[in-house]
Amino acid sequence: MATAAPSRRVGLRYPVLARRFKITAGTAALVIAALYVLAPIYWLVIASSKSATSLFSSATFLPAKQILWGANLHSLFTYGGGYFKWWLINSIIYAVVTATLATAVSTMCGYGLAKYRFKMRGAVFGLIVGSLMIPATALVVPLFLLEHAVGLTNTYQGVILPLLVYPFGVYFMSIYCADAVPDVLMDSSRIDGAGEARILTKIARPLLMPGMVTLFLLSFIGTWNNYFLPLVLLGSENRFPLTVGLSAWASDLNQPGAGQPLYPEVIIGSLISVLPMLILFPFLQKYVARGLSFGAVAGE
Repeated sequence: MATAAPSRRVGLRYPVLARRFKITAGTAALVIAALYVLAPIYWLVIASSKSATSLFSSATFLPAKQILWGANLHSLFTYGGGYFKWWLINSIIYAVVTATLATAVSTMCGYGLAKYRFKMRGAVFGLIVGSLMIPATALVVPLFLLEHAVGLTNTYQGVILPLLVYPFGVYFMSIYCADAVPDVLMDSSRIDGAGEARILTKIARPLLMPGMVTLFLLSFIGTWNNYFLPLVLLGSENRFPLTVGLSAWASDLNQPGAGQPLYPEVIIGSLISVLPMLILFPFLQKYVARGLSFGAVAGE
């Protein structure tokens, strides 16, 4: 009995040490991930306060002696006739309109696929899932030729319309609708005399709101960061979104004879371009968490 007690204590110690190791390793991984995400944003905030000279003469992650946020912002919004403000407005228009309409279209399509049975339903669903495997860049040239034929190049509609068909959104909402809207609730609403449109707008929509907010945020971020499609379709500088406009400025940084390098303008413009995501996500994160985790718990 005297020799068994120490071995039992040693045996009990191993699960405790293993659990502590997992917690420590998980915490360290989270800290590294947080630094990986926050370090570039911190650098943008610091670098956006410097002049072109102090960017290369001062410490990278330390602020300069003279903070120039005001001067850099004034230069950003006045350089080249003030194109940046139009790029910012264009990005807001593209992102808000596209995310709103794409969310509505995807919700209705996903709801129809999840709650109604019709011929070729399996084929339609398979086509949607298969389209997720096609790279978006592979469709840019066909889209350009099609829009050029109907006169939609270099227009707001030309950028927005192709993004309204969101295969991932349809797939996501079809899976979400299948669990979020009980068939029993729909049947009882039909017995009470509600039409299909009323069931969708008054009964299903409140239940689908977390998924819709999640999809809106994903579509907004994807459209806001979209670069290749506007680059191909747009020719007028005053219709560029931020991604294309800032890229045009950045491409001139190392070209000889391009004039004064626009390092401060490009950096503070990049900081402004990431602010919408930093502002939107904290307000919508509760809906996003509910939307992404719905059905993960048994019984939901």
